[in-house]
Amino acid sequence: MVRKSILCVAISLFFVGCSNTVELSEEDKAVADSLSKVYQKIKADSLKKLNPLLILPPDSEYTGDYIDKYPNGIIKYTGFYRFGKRHGQWIAFYDNGLPWSEQTYDKGIRDGANIVYFENSKVRYKGFYKRDKRDSTWMFYDSLGTLIKTVVYKDDKEI
Repeated sequence: MVRKSILCVAISLFFVGCSNTVELSEEDKAVADSLSKVYQKIKADSLKKLNPLLILPPDSEYTGDYIDKYPNGIIKYTGFYRFGKRHGQWIAFYDNGLPWSEQTYDKGIRDGANIVYFENSKVRYKGFYKRDKRDSTWMFYDSLGTLIKTVVYKDDKEI
């Protein structure tokens, strides 16, 4: 019985302690915001080391155009972020400037046409996504542009 009472008191004190809010000064808010941005940059850099092709917004709430370039100045990726998520058409390019892929997003989810190209600009494959799952007819081509395979998908499963 005594243990239950002590436990109830401890839990009550915990919740009372958690409910107190500390009002930060404008200077403290600015420091916290800049530290948050530093943390986001460190995390983004470490993720990019693991996957150099990873595309991340400048911050988690970023809205606006995004362009990433190769060291030679040619565009690598271009698209639009809406509240930190890809939205609309995104295009990736090979380092020679020719298109690599075109993908449509809706609030961070693949939704719409998807086309991937060979380095010689011929279509490698194309199809549609519906809520991040392959849907409809997907067509696969060889490097000369000849159709080699057609697959019908529904909810990311081959029919």
